[in-house]
Amino acid sequence: MQQQQALAPHETLELHELLQSQMAGVKKLESSLSMIQDQDLTALVQADVQTKKQQLRDIQQFVNSHNLIQ
Repeated sequence: MQQQQALAPHETLELHELLQSQMAGVKKLESSLSMIQDQDLTALVQADVQTKKQQLRDIQQFVNSHNLIQ
């Protein structure tokens, strides 16, 4: 049985929506950093931003390494 490599159109759309949502979350958190006065909360938000950015890089690397989008 041959394995399908490329994503189906609806999967590509879902991936796009996921990435768009993650990027919007990162931008929202980054824009709120200047308004946060508590250092502990600032550190928490910065860590969350870094985690979300790493998740985006991981998804991008996975998609690229498996040639899922053509």
